[in-house]
Amino acid sequence: MKVAQVMQREVVSVRPQDTIRHLDEVLCRHRITGVPVLDGEQVVGVVSRSDVVRQLEVERSRFEGSSWYLEPFDVEDRTPAHELEVSEAIGSRLARLRVHHLMAKEILLIDPETSLPEAARAMVEQRVHRLLVMADGKLVGLVSSLDLLRGFAAPAAASDAQGT
Repeated sequence: MKVAQVMQREVVSVRPQDTIRHLDEVLCRHRITGVPVLDGEQVVGVVSRSDVVRQLEVERSRFEGSSWYLEPFDVEDRTPAHELEVSEAIGSRLARLRVHHLMAKEILLIDPETSLPEAARAMVEQRVHRLLVMADGKLVGLVSSLDLLRGFAAPAAASDAQGT
């Protein structure tokens, strides 16, 4: 079986200048965890919910690290008011960030004629959950780890149905 047989042909995407809030809305609305980033029709990156979570941790560490040196009390003695201050500061910073600040610029591409085992091997080796499917220099689809699982399960389901 080939990637073309299991890939998603209607690809949801975002733009580099989109806000993180917009990205989150897109991911929630479509019930997905990552999308390609397009500048016009050109793929310039990929961004996922993991990238947002990672950035939240970076922002919290940045704020906590700097405030720890400036404040006269220990980290364990933080008050609810301080935690609110931290959350507001992080929220303010995230409101200014754009997708291009978080996206992975290394784009993993695959041909629609690639076999499912080859695609799975690429995902495992690169530690990703989705590959962009390109043909003739154009984005034609996206294949996720779940798409591959469905593809691997399909022949088994078909043979089970024939055996009963």
